[in-house]
Amino acid sequence: MDAPAYRPLIPEAIDADNGTGNKRMTQKSGFAAVDNDRRLIKENALAIREALFSCITDTQVECAVGFARYLSRAGLNAENYWLFLRLVVTNNPWVIDELLHDREPRLLFSTIQPSAELVEASFQALFSRHPEEIYPKALEALLGVVENAYFDPDDGFRLRRISIMDINTLGKFLLKDEPQEHAQNRLVLEILDRLTHLGEYYGEPDKNVLAKHAFNVRFAYFDRTRDLVDAIPHPLLVRMPDRNAAEPEEDFAELVAKRRLRIRDERGRFVREPAVPSPSEASAAKPKPANPSPAKPRQRKPKA
Repeated sequence: MDAPAYRPLIPEAIDADNGTGNKRMTQKSGFAAVDNDRRLIKENALAIREALFSCITDTQVECAVGFARYLSRAGLNAENYWLFLRLVVTNNPWVIDELLHDREPRLLFSTIQPSAELVEASFQALFSRHPEEIYPKALEALLGVVENAYFDPDDGFRLRRISIMDINTLGKFLLKDEPQEHAQNRLVLEILDRLTHLGEYYGEPDKNVLAKHAFNVRFAYFDRTRDLVDAIPHPLLVRMPDRNAAEPEEDFAELVAKRRLRIRDERGRFVREPAVPSPSEASAAKPKPANPSPAKPRQRKPKA
């Protein structure tokens, strides 16, 4: 019986030098390996996407958490910030907590220069979630992008034209029953306050309309005789919890929880901690009390 033909794990490439179609084994190092990896990723893009970004099953959540931990350790930069944003958009608390680690969500993208694509993606993510559906840390990270882009409202308007619907999308996250000192309210109100100054330096009729609407949304929050629905369409204000949130399996969740309690150095590496002795070792190492001196015999008193 003939032995089965050998099939390499990495597909063979077509020889481009002679055009004869003869197959040759590509090297597994250098540029050839990079090309093979790119082809594998491209051909299996759907499977990779489902594993990293779907977060529907416990296995997918565990896979995304592992990738988020890798990105968190690698650090956010101009090359991978879209991956950070994509994991934030998953809205999964386990993934986002692992991605942020000890970072402040509001400042997650503060080192990235705002672009029209980044701001547009942030607004789309904000619009796609109901007020109570979005994870608070994800909301704070996305609002941080908008705050950075429209810190100077006219400059942000040149970067990406804002709309009435965008302002409504921001206002729907206001918590009417909470004070303005609440972290979420404070951030949204600050962004809306910036937008009320739209058109101060470069006046245009459209900008004046947008600035007035931003003022009306803020006023609807502060005025106790009005509700947010007086300035924002009711469908946007419907509060709905996230019913699709998935969690990892119990043993994986315990591992992640224990890992987060461990001490790290300034580079994010775990610090070696002294081993905790077991109860038997602790009892064996416990110093024993010194032997007491033998009791002296009691002397009987002579009878009278």
